[in-house]
Parts: sequence; C-alpha cells; structure tokens
Amino acid sequence: MSSLEQVEPIIAEKCVDLGFELFEARFFRAGSRSILRIFIDRPKGVTIADCENVSTALSVILDVENFMGGKPYTLEVSSPGIDRPLRSEREFRRVVGREVTVNCREPVQGKTVLRGTVVRCENDILCIDDHEQQIELSLDQIVSGKEELRFK
Repeated sequence: MSSLEQVEPIIAEKCVDLGFELFEARFFRAGSRSILRIFIDRPKGVTIADCENVSTALSVILDVENFMGGKPYTLEVSSPGIDRPLRSEREFRRVVGREVTVNCREPVQGKTVLRGTVVRCENDILCIDDHEQQIELSLDQIVSGKEELRFK
C-alpha cells in the first residue's frame, strides 16, 4: 500500500510529463469517503479537458502503485483557481506588481494582516509596499497569502 507521501513525487513527475505543475496534493476524509485531491497548474491555465486527461493518467499510476491498498477513494483533479493561495517564492513572484493580502504568524510592524503591492520576492523574503512604506518579511512568517482580485 502506498501513502500520499510515497506517491506524491510520482504524481508530480507525471504532471510534468503532461505539461503541468503539481500545485498541491491532499488526501482527506469527507464523511465516509476518502478523497485524493490534486491541483495542477501551468502558465497558460488549465481547462476541464486538461483535468480529465491528467485524472486518467494518474488513475493508472495510482492503481499500479496500489495507492490506499485497494481501498476505495475518489480522485479529483482541478486547477487551484483564480483565487489560489500564495505560499511559495515562485507564487509570490508570479504576482509582482499586484495587490495581495498576507496573514502573518506574528505582528510585523504592529500588524498581523498586511495589504499592499508585491514589490519583489527573492531569497525567501517578500517585499510589500503598503502604500506608506515597503515592508520586508520572511516567507516563513506568512500563514497565508492571497492576491486581491479587482474587477472593472
């Protein structure tokens, strides 16, 4: 029987082979059901057909790897969506110049919630301009981050 930790590298490799990045993999219980939820991404976006193709390919691999020892589970493949969480340096770099909200573990300059424009993110340091000053903080100080979407 394979666990998520054992199959995640295999899932990530297959996603790359198919032209995607594994954004996140989660295994959890929902009532009496077990669910393996896979989020895939790529710069030009993800379609429903992409999710179907990746799901088909991963189903075969998960069967070969005996994921869950043959116990039933539901495989869901999806895009992280437009309001995806921001966690890694790569994800924050993708939104340089855009407005974000960042929730911090401990207060940074007296605030646990920072809102502003991402100036840069490098060497695990995020720089945000909160329209008064630029604030630098380590990515491990961040609990969660999200791009602030604006519609015209």
